Amino acid sequence: MIYLLISAVSAFFGQSAGLGATTLLRPVLDAVSPLSPPAIAAAATMATLCAALISAFFALSKPISLPQEELLLLAVGALLGGIFGDLAASRFIARINAATASLLQNALLFVLIAIPACYFSMLSRTLQPYALPRIWAFPFAMVCGLLASFLAFGAEPVMLMLCYYLFDADDDQAQTSALTVSLFAMSGKLITLLIRERFVLPGASVLIWLLPGALGGSLLAAAAGGRRMTAANADALLKLSLFTSLLNMAAAWL
Repeated sequence: MIYLLISAVSAFFGQSAGLGATTLLRPVLDAVSPLSPPAIAAAATMATLCAALISAFFALSKPISLPQEELLLLAVGALLGGIFGDLAASRFIARINAATASLLQNALLFVLIAIPACYFSMLSRTLQPYALPRIWAFPFAMVCGLLASFLAFGAEPVMLMLCYYLFDADDDQAQTSALTVSLFAMSGKLITLLIRERFVLPGASVLIWLLPGALGGSLLAAAAGGRRMTAANADALLKLSLFTSLLNMAAAWL
């Protein structure tokens, strides 16, 4: 039952803030779940994908703010990154013990959330954005897709930051880009995971609770009008994710 609750709360606040359902869920699962790292990654992947599909469904009811060529670059780059990220994660987890894997993954997750948190809270007001050609969306989508797949958290905060800072995107363009990368990166990871595990997901019993929570939280956020949270609330969500990652690092270290 706890999985249903944390999944629903994380999805609702993450989707409302435009930061993705598993920006908070991924470190919380590491904190409260006794599952192995592969099972937690599979659960977080499914929750991310479920929430991304709900967001994409509602996004398709409005005009798409990006040209088709750029969407294709983002989708292909994220898909490839998702495949490579899962392959890297499986090798990484197989070579080290669970405590060390949790420590290193949460350390990387902390960094990947801390950088966007600093950017949105302080640096965005002083740094002048670039306006790179949109062809660069492909390599950045691949890198974000790889990180998203390796950590099973979606990487929406990272992609949003890159869109604002490197491509001078507006809110709609950044949100569409982040959603596309999250959706296709998690799709690539899931396909690779299913093939490697012979279509048996580790920790599948958790999904009975986790997926309805992610579905309900995402639907509630969409029904509430999408991105309604203030910048302060989004900043608080990022800080809570950082704090949870720190706790996970400390627990794994001890």
